[in-house]
Amino acid sequence: MPTPTHDQSTALVGRNDELRDIGAAFGRAGTEGWLLIVHGDPGVGKTTLVRAALREAAPADRGALVIMLHLAAHGSLGLSALVDQVCDTLVEKTDNNTLALVTAVRRRQAHAARGREHWLPLMLETQRAVREAADPRPVIVILDNAHLAAERDLGALGALLYGFRSDGACVVVSGWMPDARPGAAIALAAAADQVVALEPLSPDETAELADRRLGWPAAPELVAVLRRDLGRLAGNPRAALLALDALRERDRLAQVDGRMCLADPDDVVPLPGFHAELQRVWRSVPERRPTGADDTFPGDVLALLTRMTGRAETTVDDFLDLAADLGSTPEHLGNVLDTLVVLHLIAVDDRGRLVCPVPALGTEVVTLCGEGDVARLHAAVVLNARRRARGTAGGLPPRLADHALAAGPHLDGSLSLELLLTGARCHGPDDTDRAMRSCLALLQRLPADDTRLTGILRTAISLMLHHGDADGLLDMGDQLLPRLAGVASGAREALTDLAPAWAMAALHNQWLGTCALDHDAPSVRAARRVPSAAALLSLAARVRAEPGAAAAAQPVSAATASRHGAGADVPLFTGRLPSEAETRVLLAALGARAESERGAPGGPHGRPDQLSVDRDSLREALALGDWATSWETVLGDRGVRFLGSPLHSYQAMVREYTTGSWDEALRLARSIVTGPGATAHGALYVCSRSIAADICRWQGDPVRAAAWLENVSGSTDHGPLPYWSLLGLRAGADASGARRQGWRDYRALKARGHVAGMERLLLRIVEYAVRADAVQDARTALGAMEDLDARVGSRHTRATTLLARAYVHGDVDSAVESYGPLARYGGTELAFLASAWLLDATGDENWLLAAVRWSEGMSSKLARRRLTLLAQQKGLSFPRRRGDRSVLSGLELTVIEKVVAGWTNRQISVALARSEKSVEAYLARIFESTGCRTRMELAKRWLDGDLQSYVPA
Repeated sequence: MPTPTHDQSTALVGRNDELRDIGAAFGRAGTEGWLLIVHGDPGVGKTTLVRAALREAAPADRGALVIMLHLAAHGSLGLSALVDQVCDTLVEKTDNNTLALVTAVRRRQAHAARGREHWLPLMLETQRAVREAADPRPVIVILDNAHLAAERDLGALGALLYGFRSDGACVVVSGWMPDARPGAAIALAAAADQVVALEPLSPDETAELADRRLGWPAAPELVAVLRRDLGRLAGNPRAALLALDALRERDRLAQVDGRMCLADPDDVVPLPGFHAELQRVWRSVPERRPTGADDTFPGDVLALLTRMTGRAETTVDDFLDLAADLGSTPEHLGNVLDTLVVLHLIAVDDRGRLVCPVPALGTEVVTLCGEGDVARLHAAVVLNARRRARGTAGGLPPRLADHALAAGPHLDGSLSLELLLTGARCHGPDDTDRAMRSCLALLQRLPADDTRLTGILRTAISLMLHHGDADGLLDMGDQLLPRLAGVASGAREALTDLAPAWAMAALHNQWLGTCALDHDAPSVRAARRVPSAAALLSLAARVRAEPGAAAAAQPVSAATASRHGAGADVPLFTGRLPSEAETRVLLAALGARAESERGAPGGPHGRPDQLSVDRDSLREALALGDWATSWETVLGDRGVRFLGSPLHSYQAMVREYTTGSWDEALRLARSIVTGPGATAHGALYVCSRSIAADICRWQGDPVRAAAWLENVSGSTDHGPLPYWSLLGLRAGADASGARRQGWRDYRALKARGHVAGMERLLLRIVEYAVRADAVQDARTALGAMEDLDARVGSRHTRATTLLARAYVHGDVDSAVESYGPLARYGGTELAFLASAWLLDATGDENWLLAAVRWSEGMSSKLARRRLTLLAQQKGLSFPRRRGDRSVLSGLELTVIEKVVAGWTNRQISVALARSEKSVEAYLARIFESTGCRTRMELAKRWLDGDLQSYVPA
C-alpha cells in the first residue's frame, strides 16, 4: 500500500504515549544500552512513529551517530545488505580510522559470500567497526521491517543487534509480529528491554484522523461507514488515509452543516493500492511461495474472494476447487489462504465458509482474472459441487442459488432454474435474502401463466416487504402488473397480491422524491383494478396535491372489483398492508374535521369492525411530515415498515425535535440528507432540512440555517413546514418583509388545499406581528387560526389557537390552558414559547423553571438569552444548569420501564423510534439524577419503590 502524503500531526494521531516511550529510549544512547521493539500490523505507522521520535530527540545536537538499517532495501533481503548499509553510514558520517575499519568488514563479507565462513564473524567485525569508528559518540541503530529477515539469518542478526546494545547503543527494531509465524521481531522481543505495541486506532482517534486529513470535521456517519467497510483495517491509519484520499479524489464526499459526509453511505468505501502492502508481507515468507508465483497473487486472491463471497456463500472447498481455473494448484492456493488468515483479512467459520471482513477490498481491481471470468468462476463452483454430488442437482445446497445468479448465462439454464427453485423454498432466518433474490429471478424467467407463479410471487412480495425493498417492489410491479392484467383469471390472485404492495412502495418513494407516478402508466391502470391499491394511489396523488390526479386514481366501484374474483379487495398481507378504509383515514386526516369523520373507520365507506384511530396524533404526525408515525397510528404494530427506509430516521428525528435533544435531531438530519437517493425535491428531505434549519436558527447560527434551506424547493407540494422555517429565518433580517411573505405563502398553501400543519405557520405570523406591534395583522392571523380550529378541531390546533389568543389579547388564562396540551403533545418549541410568555406575563418563578427545562433540550442560545433577560426584568435568579433533578420526564420513566423489563438499548431505540445514542443519553441522565450506577441497580431500586420520589405527581 503506497504511503499517502500527509502532515506529521495526522500520522501521529493517537500515538502520544508511544512517541514518548521511543523518544525516551533514544535519550539513553551513550549512557546505557537499550533494545526496544516496536511492533504492529502493516500500515499502523511503525516507521513513521520511529522517525518522528528521532526528530524530536534531535540526536545530532548530542553528536550521536544514527545508523538506519532497512531490510529489503533496494530489493535485497540478506544480511549482506545490512552490512552494506552500515559501511555506507560509517564512510559518510565518521572519520575515525573509518577506511581501515570498513576494509576489514568488506574482507569478512567477501569470505562469507563465498561460503568460506559463517555470518557470525562478519557480524562481530561489523560491531567492532561501529564501536571504534563512532567512539566517543553515542550510537543509535534503527532496524526497520525486521519481519522480512529470513529465519536462517536470525541468529547472526540477533548477535549484531545485541552486540550494539552491549556497546551502549540504543537499538530500536520495528516489525510485524503475526500470530503463529516466527520472525526477527518475535525472536528479539523475548530479550528486549522494552516492547511498544501499536494498537489499532479507536473510533474517536479515527474521527480525529479524518478531521485532520479532510480539513473539516468528519460527520459521525462518515467515520461509522469508514470503520464498517474497512473492517479488520478500521483502526489502521494507512488504510484509513488511503480510503479518505480516494473518497475525496472521486468526489464522493459532501459538506453538510459544516461537516464532511459521504454522498452515498450505502456505497462501499474504496481502498486502492492494497496489493502493494500484501506484496511486502508475501515476500516475507518465500518458503511458502512456489517458484514462478506472482508476487501480487495474495492481493488478487483477496480482492477476488471479497467479490465472490459478497455475491454468494463460498466455502474453502469451493475455492480450492477453483485452483485450476486460476492457473494455480490447491496447495499453493491453500498457502495463500493461510497467509490471509494470519493477516486476519479472511476468516473461516465453523461451517467452512470463507468470510472477508474488509468489504472495501472488493473495490480492488482483480488482475488475476477479468470481470467476465468472475461469473465463470461462480459457474465453476456450481459444476464442481454437482460433480462432488455425483452429477445430481437435487441434493445441492440452497446456497448455490446465489452462485447460479452470479454465473448468469455461463451456467446451463435448466440447472440454474432448479437451483433457484431450491433457493426460493428456503425460508429459514438465514435464508430470507437468498429466497428473495431467487424469487425475483424466477419471476423474470417464468411465463405469466405458469402455475408456480402465484406462490413464488407471494413469497417474493412477503420477503420484499420484510426487507423494506420499495425499489424492488416498484421494478417488479412495473414489469409484472401489465402482464398480469392481460392474462386470464388464473392471474387474478397474483394481481391482488402485487397491486397493493406496489402502490404502497410507490407512495413511499414518492415521498422520498425518487418516484413520480404517471397515472396513465400501464402499471397504474392495472393496479387501480384492486380497491386497496387504488386507495393508496389516491393518497399518493393527494400528498403531491396534483390537481385532478386524485380523481384519476379513485378506487373502482365494487362492480368493477367483483370482476376480479371474490375477496379481491382484501389484500394478501392482512395486518401489514393497509385496507381501503384504513388508507381513507389518512386521506381524510389531510383535510378538515368533516372529511376526517367521513373517513373514519366505520364511516360510509369503512367497516365497523375496524380499529379506532387517534386522529389527533395522526394529524400531529402529518403536520411534521412523519409518515412512519402516521402509518403506525392507523395500523398499529401491524403495518409494513420498510425497514432501513429514511422514513424511520426521519421519525426518530421528529421525536428528538419534539421531545428530546435538538443536537441529536441535527445529527439525524445530516444522516438523512446525505443518504442514498437523497434529493432536494423529495418531501422527506425538504421536511428534514426545514426542521434542521429552524434548530440552527434557534441555536443562533443563521448562516447554517440558510445553508440547510439553500436547496429547498419552493413548491407548495411539501406543505407548510418549509414556509414555517423560511419565515423564521427571514424574520431575523427583515421582520416586516418576512411577515408579508408569510401571508403570501399561507394563501398559496390554502389554495392548494393544505390543512395539516398550517397552525404552526399562522402562530409564527402572530408572534412576529405582536413583536412589531402590528395589531391588525396579528388579529387577522388569529382569526385565520380560529377558522382553522373550527374546521379541524384537533387538540393541537386548539392549543396553538389559545396561545395565539394570549399573544394578541394578553390573555393569561388562554396561555395557561394552552400550556398543558402543548407540553404533552405540542413539542419542545411550542411548550417553551408558552412557558416563556407566561413568565413574561406573570413573573412567576415556576414558569421560569419550566421554560429553562424546555430550553435544555433545545441547546438554544436565543432561548437562553431570552430567559436570562426576562429573569433580570422580573427580578428572578436564573437557575443553574440542570444537574440534580427532582423528577424524571415521562420519556425517561418509559426508558426505566423498558430497562426493568430486560430490554437492550437497541430494542428500546426501536420501540421509541429514537437512535441508540439517544437512549444512551437518556440512561446517562437517569443515572445522574437517581445516583444509580448500573442497569441492575436501577431495576432493583425501581422494583423496590425507591424511585417513587422521582415520578411526577
